[in-house]
Amino acid sequence: MALHWMLIVVLLCSGLLLLVTKLAYHWPPLAAARIHPEPNRKLRGASLYKRVFGNMVFSGAMVFVLTYGAAPWMLADGPVSVLGVLVDAVLLLLLYDFLYYLMHRFAFHEWKALRSVHVVHHKVRHPHAVDSLYLHPLETFLGLALLVSCALIVGPIHPVTFVVVFSVYSSLNILVHVGLDIPVFGLRALGYLARKHDVHHTSMKGGNYASLTPIFDKLFGTAE
Repeated sequence: MALHWMLIVVLLCSGLLLLVTKLAYHWPPLAAARIHPEPNRKLRGASLYKRVFGNMVFSGAMVFVLTYGAAPWMLADGPVSVLGVLVDAVLLLLLYDFLYYLMHRFAFHEWKALRSVHVVHHKVRHPHAVDSLYLHPLETFLGLALLVSCALIVGPIHPVTFVVVFSVYSSLNILVHVGLDIPVFGLRALGYLARKHDVHHTSMKGGNYASLTPIFDKLFGTAE
């Protein structure tokens, strides 16, 4: 399958995941699993969805612009093994998580210029899935640009590797905002990450700066 079709599939699946997790949050049988319900939440309706849908279109466009712009240096076709894909994907995701930790902790939370950008996302105090897209467009761009930059550092990588990495990146960015901690085997780890990220959203000094794993927050003493 051509790269552009694989990216489209990932984007469509991410949209489906966003919809399913949004509906799950509001499903009455899962009410007890909500991490921090907000019956009087102010950020809703047009003020929420105008930015969310705008960011959805913008991020989808940026995925193609950045991927194809970097493709000559980032991607390499040819034979690839499952092991090779997994090794490159893990290395790339760990590098991204480390560099995003630094960008999030220092640039977004301490550097005044980008702090004013990131504070848009922090208007959401207790997120659920749709809030993963409630971002300033510059923050959206910087996150995607960092992912592509990490692929350039690790690469050249096979297109399948990049698609796998982008799938994990997209899915986890939704799932850490899901607002649910479902006490079912296989979902506990996702609930743990969602609880950590909920704490992060409570203030601009909430710790838990890493995006995909708790590794770097634990390593640098910012796990809350």
